[in-house]
Amino acid sequence: MMHRHPYWIWPFPIPTAWRKAAGRFIDLAEPCCRHQRWIGTAILIGVLPVVGSYWLSVKGHQLISAILLTVVCLYSIRINAWPQGMATLALAYLFHSLVVILFSIHDPQGMALVLPDAEAYWKKSWAWIQTGYEPEYQLANWVPAHFLLLGAAIVFGYTSLGSIIFFQGFYEVDLMNYYNAQLIGVSTNRWLALVLGWHLWSILRGCGYLFITYEVTAWSFRQLTEATHPPDTSRRLRIAAGIGCLIADGLVKATLMECVRTHMFLNLKP
Repeated sequence: MMHRHPYWIWPFPIPTAWRKAAGRFIDLAEPCCRHQRWIGTAILIGVLPVVGSYWLSVKGHQLISAILLTVVCLYSIRINAWPQGMATLALAYLFHSLVVILFSIHDPQGMALVLPDAEAYWKKSWAWIQTGYEPEYQLANWVPAHFLLLGAAIVFGYTSLGSIIFFQGFYEVDLMNYYNAQLIGVSTNRWLALVLGWHLWSILRGCGYLFITYEVTAWSFRQLTEATHPPDTSRRLRIAAGIGCLIADGLVKATLMECVRTHMFLNLKP
């Protein structure tokens, strides 16, 4: 018998057996997420793949981390534990960033081999710090780009159960992590470089997409498995928080970008 709601992504119907199998597959993550184990699992997902890539001098850690993060995120959605799911995402990216920054300070050439486009991003950012000119930072360019990025996050987040967005998230933070590590190396005050280099607007954007990606992924997974959950009145608040962070990202970037660049420039070693 055809499922009552046959479509997850129209016009491709999903058989009931496949929907149930998807739920059973996600349940395999239960031993790694039981009680407080999700904390260690999140940290390992953020750290182990990039450490392995560095030791082997091969790319691919971003994809591995994204796939593993998708599974544990979907498990939190399945058991209706959104604080655990959001915290899992935050911990994975936080510890991943710490490791990448430390490794990039210690061995920038080695890390450049495993971080796609990181060295090119650093050179472009270095030119911006020195000159103040970067076409992507011009208002007429980055405002449409941000709307396009939001639309893409919703579409690809839904159709990939969040995995594409998690992968892109690791790619984006690695650009910032490598750039920050190199900035620290050429700055007088390393802690000031760390604070300024991880731009406040970038942090706000990351927080915004943390909320939005989780909610889009949850919506997609519920549609796929037809899972039923009790009403969650905080869902609208999380969506509003995500949109609010993205709006704050734009406002802070527009008002503080030149001030941040100037202080980074003044903090450079002679």
